[in-house]
Amino acid sequence: MRKLVKFTMSLGAVVLLQGAIAASAHDMGGHMDAQMKKLHAMMPVFSVASAELESAINKGDADTAKIRADRILAAIPELKKSKPHKHVKERKKFVALATKLEENVMITADQVKKGNFAEAKAAFKKVEEVCAACHAKFRD
Repeated sequence: MRKLVKFTMSLGAVVLLQGAIAASAHDMGGHMDAQMKKLHAMMPVFSVASAELESAINKGDADTAKIRADRILAAIPELKKSKPHKHVKERKKFVALATKLEENVMITADQVKKGNFAEAKAAFKKVEEVCAACHAKFRD
């Protein structure tokens, strides 16, 4: 348990540091638009909340899983408004992936609510797959 908490905290710190580095790279000369700044601010939220959601599912902690899923879901509308780092002309695909992320998080949360943690784990795996697909296509 302590190792998982330390790992999650370390992961969060690394993600925050990466976000700060990426943000500074995009903001050279003050050219980063407000929505890109929001995108950089929300990525650590997704990362940390996802790690905590996965941990809660693995522990069978429905209350924490719901809180973390709700945190991810609350950030998705801003994600849908954002423009990706690369392949900007394929923004419709970016939004489609954000929508798929939202659907899979809702399915995960629904399975947790039903107490079906095996199905929640399977649904969460799809959440991770959407994140990976989006990052592979649209992230620097």
